[in-house]
Amino acid sequence: MNKLRSESGSVLVFITLMIVILMVVVGMGLDTGYLTFSRSMGQRAVDMAALAGAAGLANGNVAAIQSNIQQLNATNDYVKNSGNPIDGKVDPATGVGTNVTLVQYDTATSKVVAAPVPLTKANAVRVALETTNPYSKATSGSAINTPAFLTPLMRLFGGGASAPAANNVSVSAISTMEALPGLPIALTGCTLSGDTAIPWNQTPSGGAQPNNSGWTTYLDKSVSSKDVKILIHKVAACMGTGGVSVGSDICLNNGQQTPDLREMEILIGKNDDGTQKCYLAPVVPATKTFNGCDNEILSYAQICPLAICGPGVNGTINQSKCDPSISGKYLFATVKSCDVGDLTVAGLGACYSLKLVRETQAGM
Repeated sequence: MNKLRSESGSVLVFITLMIVILMVVVGMGLDTGYLTFSRSMGQRAVDMAALAGAAGLANGNVAAIQSNIQQLNATNDYVKNSGNPIDGKVDPATGVGTNVTLVQYDTATSKVVAAPVPLTKANAVRVALETTNPYSKATSGSAINTPAFLTPLMRLFGGGASAPAANNVSVSAISTMEALPGLPIALTGCTLSGDTAIPWNQTPSGGAQPNNSGWTTYLDKSVSSKDVKILIHKVAACMGTGGVSVGSDICLNNGQQTPDLREMEILIGKNDDGTQKCYLAPVVPATKTFNGCDNEILSYAQICPLAICGPGVNGTINQSKCDPSISGKYLFATVKSCDVGDLTVAGLGACYSLKLVRETQAGM
């Protein structure tokens, strides 16, 4: 006859083991969930900060970068942002800050060309909450501190005594900037002479004053008065043409279209820092007729409108700057440059396109 033995002890061991395994699984799940949450919220924070920083970089000064970024600390609540504030300060000479790095980014190859770089060479802003900057090798110690649940559990069972009670999450983002072509006019030439009159000549037959300018909506074949006026209002709201690079073909059209010239007065004004608002106008090869969509952009002219002048225009802004000896219609403006080729330079115009881009160095 076999003896019956009590197995209550082995059952207790089995249940205890299962409880431990269950608690470890729960701890791992909590840690993974919290890390994912922290990374998600932190990524949103640096994404917004990078876009804000790039908007400041477009103004060409670090004060705007710092102001734009640090406003986010007061108005947005991400993972314990009081413990992880994004410092918007950056040295204009070195391009290095606690959380901000100025970089040169090549959108064609989706790579950081150089970092950090001084303000004068930067075309993008990197914002990060991290332990160590992979470019400058500086230690910021600003990674998001995320509590760990599994470590205390391991300590409870006599293991992991030296393991940290928290995990650090690093996040980063880079935002580029590109000036938006603005004025809906194309020029066959440009003279850099400070404040000057840009006559609106429409004489396809040639003569003493051949065609020198025409209307453009860039990539839209329709260049009617209605469409030009719509574009002018979009430009005023920084919702204009999008990126149209040097070397691209654009659509042109003839016509003086006085209502359009008059409408351009809404583009005259000053930026928040008191400087005159400037825009880019494409310079195209000399042509007898401004029509068709096979006109190559040779460069951009940087123009700051001051007044719309001429018979029938009836301008109301800065009319004292108009020269009564000039009989035709013209735009009176400050011409700052005639050969802008790189649209990623700061201070080119009133409107910039901002875009988050990949950062392969940090695996983002």
